[in-house]
Amino acid sequence: MYGGLGTHVLALTQEQARRGHEVTVITQAPIQAPAVNEYCNGVRVIRVANHYPDARLDQKNFDYWVHGFSLASLSAIKQMDAAPDIVHGHDWLASDQLLASSREFSVPSVLTVHATEFGRHNGWLTSRLSQIVYSSEHRSMILANSVIVCSESMRNEIRTGYGLRPKAFNVIPNAISPSDNQHPTSAATRKETDPTIVVGFIGRLEWEKGIHHIIDAIELIDDLSVKLEIVGIGSQWESLQAKVARKGVSKRIQFLGHVADERKDAILGSWDLAVIPSSYEPFGIVALELGQRGVPIVASRVGGLVDIISTEEFGYPLDEVTGAAIAKAILSIKNDREQARARAARLRERIAVEFTWGNVGNLTDKVYEEAYAEAHEQVRA
Repeated sequence: MYGGLGTHVLALTQEQARRGHEVTVITQAPIQAPAVNEYCNGVRVIRVANHYPDARLDQKNFDYWVHGFSLASLSAIKQMDAAPDIVHGHDWLASDQLLASSREFSVPSVLTVHATEFGRHNGWLTSRLSQIVYSSEHRSMILANSVIVCSESMRNEIRTGYGLRPKAFNVIPNAISPSDNQHPTSAATRKETDPTIVVGFIGRLEWEKGIHHIIDAIELIDDLSVKLEIVGIGSQWESLQAKVARKGVSKRIQFLGHVADERKDAILGSWDLAVIPSSYEPFGIVALELGQRGVPIVASRVGGLVDIISTEEFGYPLDEVTGAAIAKAILSIKNDREQARARAARLRERIAVEFTWGNVGNLTDKVYEEAYAEAHEQVRA
């Protein structure tokens, strides 16, 4: 499980099995763990040990690890009992296996692009690894029979950053499983007389996530009742804490680190609002997690966030991501909680209809059927 990709594959394949499809997932075993062949909620999972025993999952030797994973995956593919009708790969990590197995079995290939190297680095591909990733992404998007992206923004990113218009290009959003908590959050039902405003952020602590802008906003708000909770870990942990100390707002900002799932509901449910100030967000699954809980959301107009919080009807979209703009949105929610609850309720209702795994399963089935039909038409021709 690595971020949004792992969550997506887990939920999608279980939905496909529920619909009666026979699904096999080939993925990596934990480092230095043996290969395993097992079933998980109806999905056959083959966990392969890396072809290179000395491979380590780190930045320095990442391409070596990826090549070893590719070789081990291809070996597992060739040992499958029966040929699949279609092969579906997720991101560049699986591109070699995807294209090779498509040729091996003479079946169509579908590639889901969850994020791009071009987007992650704003086009600055200066490192050797970035150039390897970009080249692999470019090749796989050209050769796959069908490409899936999670937002209109991602489709535009591929067209501009890679100069490509894949022959079959489909936008299928991410989704979220139904919540056991079908009632508004505890914060949403808090008494109007309660002066405390708890602002939340959840995600990786990386520069592109924009947490530094929320810290700037807290400093600008001259109101000690407005507090910030930050959930997550990442490379910016120490620099963000240093920024908080430097600005003298340590008493109003709390770093909670990694939070286990059993604690997450209670924490997110205690927030009066959440801020997602990303500069790059291919989709933004966290917006669905927060929206499903009825938390009002302040979000940048980037990536998939534009598709989720499309207008002020569903939240507080930011025309510019600055501390001042975020502070203004926070105070707007503080001063009109009824309006904030109404916007959050509309987003919650929309998520329950549009962003479901049943809907994603239907759209994915359609992509498979079209790719399968086109491949057989080419054979007949």
